[in-house]
Amino acid sequence: MGDIKMSALSNILKILIGLVILVIGVIWYTGPAVLLGSYALFGWYGELITLLKATVGLFLLFVGLIIAWMGYDDYKMDKEMAKEVDKTE
Repeated sequence: MGDIKMSALSNILKILIGLVILVIGVIWYTGPAVLLGSYALFGWYGELITLLKATVGLFLLFVGLIIAWMGYDDYKMDKEMAKEVDKTE
């Protein structure tokens, strides 16, 4: 039971670290205009939209690669499990 709690805590910590890195990345690309208050809030909006448009292709590439890799790994695991079942019978 303790291992499950530690695993969940570890996953939550990873999520929080990822969100902090994401926010730092947005601030990095938008510059200090974010820190000037609500008046400067819309100054970086166009740049953020351009950045998001530019990264959609890379995002799709990596997500597709990860999904394909997971599917291939599951396929290999199913073949190995079938071989073990055949050996035991």
